[in-house]
Amino acid sequence: MVSLGALVVLQACTAVTAGQLVQAGFDTAKTSLTGSSSSADAARIRAVINAISVGQDAAPILASIGVPPKEKSGNLGGYVCYQYAGVYSATEDAVIVAKDGKVVFFGNSTCRSEMQAANFASGGRYASGAAVSASGAAATPAAPADGAAAGGSATNAAAKPAVPTSGSN
Repeated sequence: MVSLGALVVLQACTAVTAGQLVQAGFDTAKTSLTGSSSSADAARIRAVINAISVGQDAAPILASIGVPPKEKSGNLGGYVCYQYAGVYSATEDAVIVAKDGKVVFFGNSTCRSEMQAANFASGGRYASGAAVSASGAAATPAAPADGAAAGGSATNAAAKPAVPTSGSN
């Protein structure tokens, strides 16, 4: 028979072990479900993306990233979007959008956002076939002050409209 003391020790160890197993299971599930990049992968992907220029060949860029994208999608217009998870933070992904093998957009976004039909319709982001920034101007790759990727990132300060203040004129 098992003594009461051994049972108490066994119960205490089981709680600690169960907690560790739950955490390990959560971490594994989170990585497999979100496809998040490891911090080393994320740093490498950020470095590659920060060196991209619109108009570059996409194939060597994708090869230099060295990990498969979380999502790859395309449309009948010839645009292909590559999404890399967890590049800027645990919840912020990076995308590279290419047409005819050339980069037309890159930055902090998702393929779901970039590949919406409205972006390809008249007046949309990619309607003319040229890359444009979130502000509607031609994309000019330059590193923003906040360290995020360039190329029309939705977080660029220049893309945010001025907000009028209330009060008398």
